[in-house]
Amino acid sequence: MNTRSTPVDRAHADKRLAALLRQAPLEFARAVYGINDYAGGRTDTMAAREVVRAQRQGMPLTEERAEQRARAYLPTVGQEHCPRCWVVYGQKTPLRFREADEERPETAACHACGAEYATSPD
Repeated sequence: MNTRSTPVDRAHADKRLAALLRQAPLEFARAVYGINDYAGGRTDTMAAREVVRAQRQGMPLTEERAEQRARAYLPTVGQEHCPRCWVVYGQKTPLRFREADEERPETAACHACGAEYATSPD
């Protein structure tokens, strides 16, 4: 049986998941901007570079596929994964969380793509 070694604050975990779920549509929009930038010859934008990187990895990015993944993004407590990696590359890259302090809110960072998301309203 799989048990957790640390207790989970369910309310905090739910807020964290809600914050991450709000990011998937934003990553979809970012992917569409990248597809359009790349198609328009503007390959120097960050979003267009993500499209090129996905193609190099053998995952051609289409608007339909990105939308499908954005709708299917569903992290679970203890298995939170990066919305950008999921929408653009179809990979479930685990997020690393950094606790909130007096200067910045709690954040989740992805080591693969470099995305960082605020997961608390503070």
